[in-house]
Amino acid sequence: MIVSGKQVQNIVKVYGDQNKVGPLNKPEKSGSVQRDEFIPSSNAQEFGQFLYSIKNMPEVREDKVKEFSERIASGKYEVNCSSIAEKMLTGF
Repeated sequence: MIVSGKQVQNIVKVYGDQNKVGPLNKPEKSGSVQRDEFIPSSNAQEFGQFLYSIKNMPEVREDKVKEFSERIASGKYEVNCSSIAEKMLTGF
């Protein structure tokens, strides 16, 4: 295939015309500035509420501590050793 100089010049001209950059059009400044916005999904909001409630739960269940303390103090607390051993061996 033979390529002439005129064909090369035409290609260079077309390529050059496509790559010309004009002046940059800057947007006009207005009084309000558009900002990015994050809107979590309903699942994310629900998870956030769940996480918040868990974080605000006490680490110690005072009602259970009080119940067992009273049972131990009154002598009514009995440990079922066989049940504990069975659970330990079966992995709950």
